[in-house]
Amino acid sequence: MIKKRYRFTIIFAAVIFVFNSCSPGKNIHFHSFASHVLSDTMKLKIVAFGNSTTAERSTISQVFAQRLPALLKQKDIPAFVINAGIPGSHSGHRFENDVFKIPHALDRFETEVLNKMPDLVIINFGINDAYIDAKVKNGLSRIPLKQFVSNMTLMTEALQKRNIAVLLVVPNPLGDKYPEFQNERLNQYKKTIRKLAKTHQTGFCDIDGLFRKFEKENKQSFDSLLLDGVHPNDKGHELIAALLADEIETMIRYISKEENGK
Repeated sequence: MIKKRYRFTIIFAAVIFVFNSCSPGKNIHFHSFASHVLSDTMKLKIVAFGNSTTAERSTISQVFAQRLPALLKQKDIPAFVINAGIPGSHSGHRFENDVFKIPHALDRFETEVLNKMPDLVIINFGINDAYIDAKVKNGLSRIPLKQFVSNMTLMTEALQKRNIAVLLVVPNPLGDKYPEFQNERLNQYKKTIRKLAKTHQTGFCDIDGLFRKFEKENKQSFDSLLLDGVHPNDKGHELIAALLADEIETMIRYISKEENGK
């Protein structure tokens, strides 16, 4: 289990079934903010930072970032969410891999995340990083695993140094239309996210585990939560948003309890 200590940043990444779907830490670094939220004097500013599984889509009525404010309001947590998801984005710079000729995570981290001065950041990377374009089992991933760890660590530490809360999120699995070796490679990246969450004592949500739990409990493939084998559909985003809202509430309530106990 990831220790119950928080700092604040939400990052989309991996899966190990011995972990709970959400397993946050306690060393959050936003004690004064949590007090304000609970007294309803300000709104929690969240940045959802990621790829196409975060970005808004014309074929989806509401992605998780659009659903979060209403869910948090039901928990008496006023919040608004800035969606900084871009389709095709990986965790690094464009020069590391330019299959998609767009600004990638580290190209836009300062302008789209740090400059927004958020309280909480959701970072959703891993699927594009791990993907093997050659479509052969031993092919190269777009971003090597070691570099992926370096990129994710850089973002996590930069946020924590600014007392911004971090929540790491494991991405969903790829559907049946993709060969199993793509998921096997992606699982390696997911493991590093779990390790990063534990090492840096961040919040944590496991979307892979969430989808596999749905499959087991409902006796239907998690593919039914995906549009095209990669991107969550409306039901998928509904489940993701609910899981994230519960995690954010847990983090804030813990801080309030900790402060009241002092």
